[in-house]
Amino acid sequence: MLHSLRTRLLASYVAILLVMLCLIGFVLLLFLRTRPLPTDTLIRDLTGTLLDVRVTEIVRLEGRMNNSVTAEVSTLLSSEAAARDFRLMVVSEDNRVEFDSDETLDAGAMLTELEREPLVRPTASRTAAIYQGRFLNPDGTEWIYVAQPLRPVLVQRTNTLLLVVATPVPRPSLRSVFQTFGETFFRPLARAGLLGLLVAIGLSALIARSVARPLQRMSKAAEHIADGDLTQRVPVNGPHEVRMLAQSFNEMTEQVAATQEVQRDFLANVSHDLRTPLTSIQGFSQAIAEGVASDPEAAQHAAQIIHDEAGRLHRMVESLLDLARIESGQMELQHRSLWLGDVLHAVAESISMRARDKGVQLDAQIPPTLPRVAGDGDRLAQVFTNLLDNAIRHTPAGGRVTLDATATADALIVTVRDTGEGIPAAELSRIFERFYQVDKSRQRGRRTGSGLGLAISQQIVEAHGGRIEVASVEGSGTTFTVRLPRLPEE
Repeated sequence: MLHSLRTRLLASYVAILLVMLCLIGFVLLLFLRTRPLPTDTLIRDLTGTLLDVRVTEIVRLEGRMNNSVTAEVSTLLSSEAAARDFRLMVVSEDNRVEFDSDETLDAGAMLTELEREPLVRPTASRTAAIYQGRFLNPDGTEWIYVAQPLRPVLVQRTNTLLLVVATPVPRPSLRSVFQTFGETFFRPLARAGLLGLLVAIGLSALIARSVARPLQRMSKAAEHIADGDLTQRVPVNGPHEVRMLAQSFNEMTEQVAATQEVQRDFLANVSHDLRTPLTSIQGFSQAIAEGVASDPEAAQHAAQIIHDEAGRLHRMVESLLDLARIESGQMELQHRSLWLGDVLHAVAESISMRARDKGVQLDAQIPPTLPRVAGDGDRLAQVFTNLLDNAIRHTPAGGRVTLDATATADALIVTVRDTGEGIPAAELSRIFERFYQVDKSRQRGRRTGSGLGLAISQQIVEAHGGRIEVASVEGSGTTFTVRLPRLPEE
């Protein structure tokens, strides 16, 4: 699978490189097609043809003319043009056509010349110059030509005649572009592209390997985790995305390990919490059935214990159901605008009796002008009842539990503070786990809660868009802080 991924990455890189090379070559080809082709070779061919034409004979025949090309000269030029597959013309110095082998321009027509420049200048050994230039045909095509004058032997003419050899300017085509630039451009480009492709393939292989190797390590680590080894971790290195993936993988592994530990604690706690009341119910009901508790007072005592333990089981099951409904999103909270101060006063009053029985001072500092919040009053009362109950339970006689509330610009903050034994720093991160309790001494009978209250409270507060925080100093007390979003004042 990973080898296939590496192969696919490499194949995709190679495909992209090939497409880019083909695209670059195609664009360059179109660009070269729009550029004029070099005419050096064509000028050399025209010059050779011009020099091969029987100029001397033409001059001899032309010498018998007055001011026009004779039929003999026309016949000679036509045969020369047919033999060489070029267009031969005789043009006067003022661009007036005297003869055209192509018969496109009539005698006397003016030649629309675009340019003329010397190709071969006169020298001591050569008295006639050779010119090159371009002109427009009546059909709009552009022609290139070379010419030399016939004038040197024609002293009787006042206007020098030029012998012109012309051919159409070649139009760029794919074939002509390949023929012209194949050796000088496309072959070096193909060699450079092949070399670049090989280098790019090597780099692509390294990149594909750098991507696939971390995935391979993660795959092996995942196999070990599936076998139960939760100590597996992968190194966080490589590209940014791979580092983020490795970091997420390690965090996931840690969460899986923590979840499994919570599950083990959950099973241990549930089995203990269910076994204890069931054992009491079973023992005292057996005592009643066997007649051991025969007198009314003993029977009353056994029935009361059975009733209390059954109530404890009922509360535990209800707590589990509440937690399951909240986590699955099936619990419907009745969000209404309410004065949270009324809820806090009611909770403090309902729990004050228990604080007095234990000898703990309950101090409720609730301002009368608290802002409104949107929430379910019953569920919020459940949260603060649980927090105050825990605070009273873990505060020795003579201690103090404080409930106060303040408001900020966007939140309402409720604080429950006690002067109890506090929570060890190592335990703070786990107190909101289900069934987790700081006091593990179940065998001494000190445990009275189910370990679900804080987990349920956290879920209820978060369902209201708030958060719950805890701070504690061992031996000095614990502070729970609940932050709820306030409603804007009308």
